[in-house]
Amino acid sequence: MSFTDRVQIHVQAGRGGHGCLSFRREAHTPRGGPDGGNGGRGGDVVLVADEQLTDLTPFRTRVHHKAPVGGAGEGRNRHGRNGEDLRVHVPPGTRVLRDGHEVAMLAEPGEAVTVARGGEGGVGNRAFRSSRHRAPRVTIPGEDGEEAWLSLEMRLPVAVAIIGLPNAGKTALLNALTGASATVAPYPHTTNEPALGPLQDDYGVIHLVADLPGVAADGSERRGAALGQLERASVVLHCLDSSDPEDPAARLARVRDAVAAYMPDGARQVVVATKCDLAPAPPQADIATSAETGEGIAALRDELLRWLS
Repeated sequence: MSFTDRVQIHVQAGRGGHGCLSFRREAHTPRGGPDGGNGGRGGDVVLVADEQLTDLTPFRTRVHHKAPVGGAGEGRNRHGRNGEDLRVHVPPGTRVLRDGHEVAMLAEPGEAVTVARGGEGGVGNRAFRSSRHRAPRVTIPGEDGEEAWLSLEMRLPVAVAIIGLPNAGKTALLNALTGASATVAPYPHTTNEPALGPLQDDYGVIHLVADLPGVAADGSERRGAALGQLERASVVLHCLDSSDPEDPAARLARVRDAVAAYMPDGARQVVVATKCDLAPAPPQADIATSAETGEGIAALRDELLRWLS
């Protein structure tokens, strides 16, 4: 199943248990008083960042998430149990939105946020007993739990994002920079989900490099594009195929227009000419590279580590 970084889910917290209407009925106790217990509180819905999850694909089929209800009160002053919280596991880097507004960002494993609170439990008739009202027949029902539709958007901790038109040499550049083994083929749209590779500095810190698919040849955003993963990037590499006869300025402009909505503020943008073993680098390029011969790869890697440090 393909990479999924945006889904909608419905969450519903548990209803509180109802209060109980009851009176003592025991031998030799002709005037037993009220003994109805209170209802338990409904369970909350809690989102928890889980490092074992890599994207939001499981939520494509699991849309509705409902927490258990609270137990009803019983006679003999017995209160209902509280409903257990429902813990919904999401990948780290998940942004939670409600009605278009951000509720939380679960960036690190173990972080959690309550997105729907359970209803309060009801009140039994024992609570209404008084010196003037010794046999109350009044109870309060449990409250409904909160419910809502939420949007989840997952953002990988990408430090370096590689973008460009189809067949611009993005995946080959990723493999050359990081030692990844992502599939490379001489036809467009080989990469249908982010391809990832590690870039490690001299201090052992690993920076995530991602080849992000999503821009079609005409500059439109492809269906299922992962361009939203740009949002956390510190460096963005625009790949320009040196062997492509089309005007490089026009190609670069199409890509920049396609990703403008996702480009993070302050990100360093670098134009990388690829396949320089086949043709000279275009004048728009900041650095010339060839994944085939290794030209410019070491220099680009050194520059990336310097910027990221």
